[in-house]
Amino acid sequence: MRTWVILTARELIDYLRGQPSLLLKDVEKIVLDLGNSTEAIHATDFASIRGHAKAKKVLEISAAGGHHVLLNGPPGCGKSMLADAFHTLFPDMSNEQMLEVYSIYHLAKEKRGFSSRPPYRFPHHTASANALIGGGTYPKPGEISLAHHGVLFLDELGEFSRKSLDMLRQPLETGEVTINRVSQSVTYPSSFILIAATNPCPCGYFGSNERYCS
Repeated sequence: MRTWVILTARELIDYLRGQPSLLLKDVEKIVLDLGNSTEAIHATDFASIRGHAKAKKVLEISAAGGHHVLLNGPPGCGKSMLADAFHTLFPDMSNEQMLEVYSIYHLAKEKRGFSSRPPYRFPHHTASANALIGGGTYPKPGEISLAHHGVLFLDELGEFSRKSLDMLRQPLETGEVTINRVSQSVTYPSSFILIAATNPCPCGYFGSNERYCS
């Protein structure tokens, strides 16, 4: 996959005039050595994001200290872009962590190879509480366990059900989730960094200089 790279205002003007003199650059891939095979993951590099100095500083502190972050701003301001690139700040997992994450995915019947990169999960806001936390007749790990040793991104936080958000309290405090059923009780690890994004109001433009808040 290839993309255009615009480095100066002059190149932009030439491009708009139909006279492109732009460089072609390969989209960066993170290539993982998996022994007999390799796994390539397309990821937005955190270092390639321009601007957003304060938000990037906060995310760097979050990655270093394991803190959760709430991004608040109008649509199109870059919340999702920053969250998608956040996991590239993390170092590779150790062999023990990699095996633990692989085992969780195997229990959940989710596809994942022996990847040393931390998992990055971004469930849709319509996901049920069982899909997010885990459960079912025969309890299996949910999104919070699939994000173990990695990042869980909840976009449009206000659209998630109150029940789902309340059930996040125990995992965020203890780093594990316990699912109780009549026939059995299981505990899955769920130590992750939560990155959440929300708009400042229902229409999204409260405090914006571009559009009126309705």
